[in-house]
Amino acid sequence: MTIEKIKLFIRASRPFSLTASAIPVVLGEILALKEPNFNLEYFTLSIIAIVFLQASVNLLNDHDDFINKVDTKESHSSSGVVVEGLLTLKEVYRSGILLLILGCLIGLFLAYNVGIMILILGIVGALCGYFYTGKPLMIKYRGLGAPLVFIIFGPLMTLGGYYLQMQEFTVQSFLISIPTALLTTAILHANDIRDINHDKKAGIKTLSISIGYKKAQKVYSSLIILSYISLIIMIVFKYIPYLSLICLLTVLAAIKNINKLRTSGDSSSNIAELDKESGKLQGQFGILLILSILLSYIL
Repeated sequence: MTIEKIKLFIRASRPFSLTASAIPVVLGEILALKEPNFNLEYFTLSIIAIVFLQASVNLLNDHDDFINKVDTKESHSSSGVVVEGLLTLKEVYRSGILLLILGCLIGLFLAYNVGIMILILGIVGALCGYFYTGKPLMIKYRGLGAPLVFIIFGPLMTLGGYYLQMQEFTVQSFLISIPTALLTTAILHANDIRDINHDKKAGIKTLSISIGYKKAQKVYSSLIILSYISLIIMIVFKYIPYLSLICLLTVLAAIKNINKLRTSGDSSSNIAELDKESGKLQGQFGILLILSILLSYIL
């Protein structure tokens, strides 16, 4: 395989979105970092597994969207490797399945060593990822993509990360997932707003289509604003350290994204990169939140 081919597969995996899955797992696990039974091997393997599974979902999503005629040369919603003829459908599908298998194998190893709850959480996550666009459920096409993303990329992953280390669930490990889960949902919602006209033509249903363009804009703004409100509430009630206020350094980027959408009119070209910019915001916010928790352990 050539370097150029590898670059195409990396592009198809949509690297900008991979923090959406890695950050909630890391958040859950670092809550247990000070505990004597924290397992670095489990931590490392869980991050590898979740990145494999997220990349798998992205690849299979490209495959399914092309098959279902959701992705075309006129749309912006995919990585573009299939519609541009850079990779074949078979290559994208096989690579997606390969990553899914590898991620599941790591998950099985962790479940064997930690317990059945990890297996249950892993199966739920893998099935949701596959059926996000896969038949027969095709969750994305039924307007349920946003709530599913919030649950999977929020509480499920963070609770799973904490359980992996501590074999229990806590209120803190649930609540800490909410700010980044809202921002991750905003990534998907930005994608759906941009593609609203194209998705209508393709005959699929998304939340943005159901509520209309103007209300969809308000939902995006609300997701962003609520992420910061939830952060401050958790600081006030001491679920996260006061150092987590450093996440407010991302406010200007958040305002920029909201204003870009608000002034975009009905042109999808004006917000062609909004999903990627929302992904950067989620990544920056999440990394700062993780850093603040780590710093609180030593300050």
